[in-house]
Amino acid sequence: MQFNEDGRRASAMSGNAMSGNAELALQVQMLKTRLDVVLPTLATREQLQQEVGALRREIGTVRAEIGSLRSEMHQAFTHLLKWGIGVALTSIMAAATVVTAMAPMLQLSPRGRDVLALAAVTDKAPDAQRE
Repeated sequence: MQFNEDGRRASAMSGNAMSGNAELALQVQMLKTRLDVVLPTLATREQLQQEVGALRREIGTVRAEIGSLRSEMHQAFTHLLKWGIGVALTSIMAAATVVTAMAPMLQLSPRGRDVLALAAVTDKAPDAQRE
């Protein structure tokens, strides 16, 4: 039995067929060669523990940075909210001041006075009926 480089079975050649033991020895030698190439690149347990420790420290640093960013975002939102409320209250007060200042200049029309007088009379009518 013969195998290609990628481990698949090759077709047997009639004239150069190897015996079973020689073929097995060749396969074992190929596996040893592959292992000799791969084993030095594998990490030891201590190396893995060092890497895990380094990753944990980095994760802790990232979490701390995320916490500080969240704090900054909350502060910025609070400042923006306070500013918005301040602008809204200032606008309302300015509008109220303008309306109050302009009220004496705005005269009601005669029809408007009649409507107000009628409203005042109708409001007093139920009070008179109760007494």
